[in-house]
Amino acid sequence: MEEKVRISPLQITILAAFFTSGSTLLVIPASMTGKSNQDAWLSALIAVLVCCVCAYFFYVCGKAMGRETYIEYLQRVYGKILGKIIAFTYVFFSFIGSTTLLFYFGNFTTTQILTNTPIEILNLMLAIMVIMVVRAGIEVLARTGELLFPWFLLLFLTLTIFLLPELQFERLSPLYEAKVSDHISSVIDFVATSAFPLVIFLMFIPKNINRPTKGKWNFIIGALIGAGIVSVIVLLCLLVLGAPTTARQMFPSYILAKTVSLYEIIERLESVMAGIWVVSIFFKTALYFYAFVVGVAQLLKVRDYRFLVIPLGILIVLYSTVVYPNVSYMNYWDDTYWDAYALVMGIFIPFITLIIDKLKSIKKK
Repeated sequence: MEEKVRISPLQITILAAFFTSGSTLLVIPASMTGKSNQDAWLSALIAVLVCCVCAYFFYVCGKAMGRETYIEYLQRVYGKILGKIIAFTYVFFSFIGSTTLLFYFGNFTTTQILTNTPIEILNLMLAIMVIMVVRAGIEVLARTGELLFPWFLLLFLTLTIFLLPELQFERLSPLYEAKVSDHISSVIDFVATSAFPLVIFLMFIPKNINRPTKGKWNFIIGALIGAGIVSVIVLLCLLVLGAPTTARQMFPSYILAKTVSLYEIIERLESVMAGIWVVSIFFKTALYFYAFVVGVAQLLKVRDYRFLVIPLGILIVLYSTVVYPNVSYMNYWDDTYWDAYALVMGIFIPFITLIIDKLKSIKKK
């Protein structure tokens, strides 16, 4: 039922950075710019700070759990029946996260790169890699992250450097025109995609960290790096494409990479942007799926989660083809329901749980 392996605090930093950037890289610049216009860079900066606060909050929750998993913690705080019901909502949250990310990957690839390839095939390709790494265990996923993270940063720095000649700072003016409500809405969009879902890390931390007391700053720094990368992409979109163009595009960061033209020698680096995004979304999907599988195993009290990986993997592939009937519904769901759903699952329930746990501890004393 539980995995005996341990991962290092550095690996937590890397996984948190991948997870925080993940799908946020490609879709959030348009959403934020649509609300804050040319002030979206300021909203992104505020969102980075909120991401760090959320990471600290989840560290506090993990510290209260001790060596328990989140499923066990919920049952201890709320009792067996209510605890299992609430735990099931987190298993479902992880399931929805896995399937929607598969859809994002397939939708992006079929519309931008492999236009004649069926989306089902692309979803299956990513799912096969996710199934393989999750079946191998969280330690293998963490070590894979250690290998790929330097290349991820290299691709990001390469893209940023080659975009420098294209920057037009006048695109940021006039400054500070967005309303406070616009900034709040933009920040919530950002953190609902990148920070609130970090709650799924409680499925394996601090239980699977080899030095739990050293994980605090690593987790926060990981969230800072991931959110910082996204905020830089938002700023680059504004400086290169401008607010109106960024807001109109579904994948502005991908369009951004197409504008690279260095002495007519190095041009159109959209493959670099695609590589950055595919690597990060692979890890985010794998972490969601790992939380889903481990959560199911713990609810069913199964000794080893690995035999569940393939059947549950088939389930997410099948559901990823119907989770969003079309792109219009995806945009409607994300704009209308996802922020509130992520807020409840990521902040509200953990906060209430932490308060109840503290009150019970005081009562026992």
